[in-house]
Amino acid sequence: MLSKIVENEIKYYPNISKLDRKDANAEDFEYAHDRITMGIGRKKMFVSDKDKLVTAYHEGGHALTSLLTEGATPLHKVTILPRGGALGFVIFWSLLS
Repeated sequence: MLSKIVENEIKYYPNISKLDRKDANAEDFEYAHDRITMGIGRKKMFVSDKDKLVTAYHEGGHALTSLLTEGATPLHKVTILPRGGALGFVIFWSLLS
């Protein structure tokens, strides 16, 4: 199962030769994992300032709840950048396994 996951993530590595590197590093794995789990980043998507603020409060609420709840799953990443079909994400460590 693990080899299939790694094989799938390798498909989404940025082109290492374009970056003048021979080997992939942890950032490449992170990029690939984010692209698989959250979708392609939509940097050029227009999001109004109001929607950005609402998204920040929403995702911040998830993050604060996790931080202030005893025994909650630790946070890995919180983002308000549009990816896939969402305007923001909160990723927990347990989702990475």
